[in-house]
Amino acid sequence: MSYTDRAAVEKARNLLDSAIPTVSRDVEARSLEGYIGMSRRDLEKYSLLRAIRLRRESIMKTAGPSNIFGEARFTGVEAEAHYELVKRFGEPVHPGTVLIPADAVYRDLQVVNASSGGYLAGTKNVSFVDRLRNTSVGFRLGAQSMPGQRENITIPRGSGGSTGTWLQTETTQAAESTPTFTQLSSSPKTCAAYVEISQRLLQQGGPAGEAIITGVIADDLAVTVDGAVIAGSGAAGQPTGILMTSGIGTASGSSLGYAGLVGAQKAVADANSILNPATLGYVTTPAVAEVLKGRQRFASTDSPVWRGALHDGEVEGVRALASKQLPSATMLYGDWSSVIVPEWGVLAVEVNPFADFKSAVVGVRCLWSIDVIVQNPTSFVAITGVS
Repeated sequence: MSYTDRAAVEKARNLLDSAIPTVSRDVEARSLEGYIGMSRRDLEKYSLLRAIRLRRESIMKTAGPSNIFGEARFTGVEAEAHYELVKRFGEPVHPGTVLIPADAVYRDLQVVNASSGGYLAGTKNVSFVDRLRNTSVGFRLGAQSMPGQRENITIPRGSGGSTGTWLQTETTQAAESTPTFTQLSSSPKTCAAYVEISQRLLQQGGPAGEAIITGVIADDLAVTVDGAVIAGSGAAGQPTGILMTSGIGTASGSSLGYAGLVGAQKAVADANSILNPATLGYVTTPAVAEVLKGRQRFASTDSPVWRGALHDGEVEGVRALASKQLPSATMLYGDWSSVIVPEWGVLAVEVNPFADFKSAVVGVRCLWSIDVIVQNPTSFVAITGVS
């Protein structure tokens, strides 16, 4: 192929890249209200750091004495994405809000202090050792996200079905029966994360700073939400998690072994509460997983109750995960597809350019509004006091 041919192919490829929306990691993302169909080229240009910096500058211009700095402007691909979402969700109450499109990958930092962001600016970063955090488990096992909500929602749930009748003759009539329903209600609970970023980091962070900052924010929010899915108190602004849901099965974990673990499976199956066999799973703490990994199914045999890796193994034919998201000495078994996590709007990033005016530090608050709905409490069994 000649140089001219190669140039033509590259040009055509670039044109296609700019015209064809990027495929999301999740195929269902295209159906989300927060998905705006950004082109691959625009998505590569998109920067949360730049969005924060531009929004900060626009606020400071507006806040200047008699607006002497001129008209406030929020521009760029980040602004285009923001204003497209404004059309769908309305103007945010906070003037410094940046709405983040579902297309973008969501990712207390200072440049001066090396351990708080200094390692991100001015040099090439080839890796990043993130802080340790609990492992998220709810969505890994099959909890369902339900994005795109705008108002409080209700979900009908059948509580009684019709009754089938055998017809003895051609003139025998079917007995009348009336299905009954209950209703699950849900309203948004907002999870927030706050970080402070220096102006220098906004200017010098580069791709490494971009990925790390957004990653820290997203991971912290995800772990917080996952914790609410499992054990949210239902008070102080939290959703009601599985362990706090009325009607879930319970069992004693005293000398927990083969019989107790099979008993949990039997309880869920006996209640006809398996919606999706592929999303059945156990979750417990690493300490409990260690105990079960050393406990034999049958005496004098090499048949541990917990098989495979301690962090991600298998118990009696079902996936089993270990995470410190659960209370100590607790194990939870069930069909995780019974859990629905509604989401309201999109991830909102609010910028405060005057968090520390003398040091030019920008405050960034991220808000994610969700709730937790357990469709069928009998889909779960909580085993407590494991010993």
